[in-house]
Amino acid sequence: MHHTAYRCRDAEQTRWFYEDVLGFKLAAAMVFDEEPGAAKKREYMHLFFQTTDGNFIAFFDVPDDVEEKMFIARHGFDQHIAFEVDSLEQLKAWRRHINKMGRPCFGPIDHGFVHSIYMYDPNGVQVELTLKDKNYDAILAEDSAKAHDVLKEWTERTRAQKLERLQADMLDQRGIDMSKADFSKVKQEGAQS
Repeated sequence: MHHTAYRCRDAEQTRWFYEDVLGFKLAAAMVFDEEPGAAKKREYMHLFFQTTDGNFIAFFDVPDDVEEKMFIARHGFDQHIAFEVDSLEQLKAWRRHINKMGRPCFGPIDHGFVHSIYMYDPNGVQVELTLKDKNYDAILAEDSAKAHDVLKEWTERTRAQKLERLQADMLDQRGIDMSKADFSKVKQEGAQS
């Protein structure tokens, strides 16, 4: 992965969280005046923060296309990003530091294969700091050996439940046919969040 990108409410507020709170390096703050691929005039800033593994988390600050409803905190199942730490002591120290900086932070939570703390950034993105369990490699190796069987059983067991909520053709498709995508419904549901 090179980077993952999100929209932000405000570039400086986002810089504060990722640089001052989490300690990531502000690697770039670039201003553009045209939306990429659209030949449309639109001024925006693209921020990049370098993470401890050398990859980046990036943000777009687009002042003429921003609304509060875009920044409603989403459930961690819907969207979150995780960064790895080296020890349980470090994980607990991060929790104290983040709380001291005025951001609510909860955990550590033992997920079996990792231990994690969670908080939200100013843009509603859930951020996880995670520590691999001492048995991490063995746990994942065991899971890997049966992953396809577990996935098949899960798919069969949950299909009827999903069909009550989702369109069968969308559930079954493997290619991306943009002509069938109903973005008006997505936008409408997103606005209700």
